[in-house]
Amino acid sequence: MENHIGDFLSYIAGVRSLSENTVKSYSADLRAWERYMSVRSLDPLTFTKEDAALYAEYLQDGFSERSVLRKLTALRTFYSYLERRGLVSSDPFQGISMRRKARRLPSVLTEEEVSELLSLPRGSFREERDHMLFLFIYNTGCRISEALSVDTGDIDFRRRRILIRGKGDKERFVFFSPSTSAEMEGYLAKRDAFLRTLGKAGESAFLVGDKGGRLPFSSAHIIFEEYRSRLGWQKEFTPHTLRHSFATHMMDRGADIRLVQELLGHESISTTQIYTHVSRGRLRKVYENTHPHAKE
Repeated sequence: MENHIGDFLSYIAGVRSLSENTVKSYSADLRAWERYMSVRSLDPLTFTKEDAALYAEYLQDGFSERSVLRKLTALRTFYSYLERRGLVSSDPFQGISMRRKARRLPSVLTEEEVSELLSLPRGSFREERDHMLFLFIYNTGCRISEALSVDTGDIDFRRRRILIRGKGDKERFVFFSPSTSAEMEGYLAKRDAFLRTLGKAGESAFLVGDKGGRLPFSSAHIIFEEYRSRLGWQKEFTPHTLRHSFATHMMDRGADIRLVQELLGHESISTTQIYTHVSRGRLRKVYENTHPHAKE
């Protein structure tokens, strides 16, 4: 795929004579898409319409509408090129809406539900790892792809911060509390012991799978579904649910929206503003449940 992208960029620069800025933008967009597929073990030549729809949804969490449209345009142009060369039979992005869908309010856990989740008993290393996955996302607000990409060397325990490489290779720091720091250090000791039993003491990934490598993206989603069933929750419970909960609880407690934007790694403030709607919804519920005239 590296060669196909290189050939495509040469084609749009030399044959189609697109501007240098457009070629640079398309290059960045395609490299980001290539990394997305690598994390999820997806093959670009067998990329399906369902995969394309998920990617379009993924882009909408973090990028402005203008950026999303440009990135989808780059991919449609690239697949049109691959189709003409006979490398793919169809364009999976054909029919994917180029307009942002109306946003529905995200599923959010209550603080009590988060406490219930993080208080589940743990015995095996797998349960310790699952607990750390939940704790990590809720305490940092990271995307699942970012959490799974963290290496032990990215964690600065002295400053209680973690270097995150987000969308578009943009770097930012996220932070964790003293109590979380203690739990992370305890997890690392158990992780190291677990890896030694597998002969994989050199593994750099913070969150590891059952076979000792980096925890796969697909496994993480299965873990969330298992715990949703275990807790008997009817509401949606995904990695994004914990990320939404992080942002909503921060704003419920008075955090500035621009600070939350930085912590989430959102390019545009408009993406972060959805959490103000969630918080307002909670305020309305409190009003309706407590004000003597609210039910009239």
